[in-house]
Amino acid sequence: MDLDKINKLSNTLAAQTDSDVFLYTGSIGSLIENDLLNKCSKAKRRKNAILILCTYGGDPDAGYKISRLFQQKYEKFTVLINGVCKSAGTLITVGANEIVMSDAAEIGPLDVQIGKKDELETDSGLTVLSAIKALEDKTFELFETSFLRLKARSSGRITLKSAMEMANKLAIGTITPVMSQIDPMHVGEVSRAMNIGLEYGKRLDNKSKNCKFDTLTQLANAYPSHGFVIDRDEVKNLFNKVREPIPLEAELLDELGNVSITPQVNTIFQQISDPADKVFDTQSTESNQGSKAGAVTLSSKPRKSVKATKTVKSRNPK
Repeated sequence: MDLDKINKLSNTLAAQTDSDVFLYTGSIGSLIENDLLNKCSKAKRRKNAILILCTYGGDPDAGYKISRLFQQKYEKFTVLINGVCKSAGTLITVGANEIVMSDAAEIGPLDVQIGKKDELETDSGLTVLSAIKALEDKTFELFETSFLRLKARSSGRITLKSAMEMANKLAIGTITPVMSQIDPMHVGEVSRAMNIGLEYGKRLDNKSKNCKFDTLTQLANAYPSHGFVIDRDEVKNLFNKVREPIPLEAELLDELGNVSITPQVNTIFQQISDPADKVFDTQSTESNQGSKAGAVTLSSKPRKSVKATKTVKSRNPK
């Protein structure tokens, strides 16, 4: 991964689109959101923003605030995806005015992850709701099947009312032991949690205007698993402005390599184009300016020099 080339490509893209170019790869959390707010409030900004986003998700509250911050600070907010962008990452994408996806890019559903009782693992909130829906369907199916069989096999000796009562008792007796194991408080918690992505999405779309009719409901409820792959072709059916990367964007993504494809364990969040108040000079940057021409680092750690930043990033080879 050539950091000088990444810087050059980022600044060329920034100049052509009048955009600050950011890279976010890793888990989404509140520390990143707080640092982004601090940096954006102080630095001179361009008119638009491009966020190269790669994440398995994280805190939906932080995801909402990050997306909202880009909406507030920039006229046009573009999300550029080259790998996975799941869960809270999808929520950030909802706030974008435009979504750019490579051939291998994917987003995911907006279902919120719920912690399992007495366990460290999490599971999709859809699991509980899907289980209840399946029980409901099975109960009706059992009632219907029992009722029809009783009527058919009795040759008319059992009245309609008696057949319904017998089928009803059979269905209730079968399903009651299963339903009694469901904690209604947990169901309520899951129902409320599942509305988080939906409600945040509505607020972000009020500004971005990029969701088609019923997109948010589909993202929150229509997919069978949290890791379900939603590729570019399907995203075009969900959002208004979706496109492939232009050659310059594709070259930048290619140079970033695995950093833009697989979320990093140690989250990287930084502006990879130079600040708007600095002039990018390819002839003098390497020999004269050193850290003065470096990208603004946005992370929860103290700001490092360009030399130190390069050392850290080189641990994630292409």
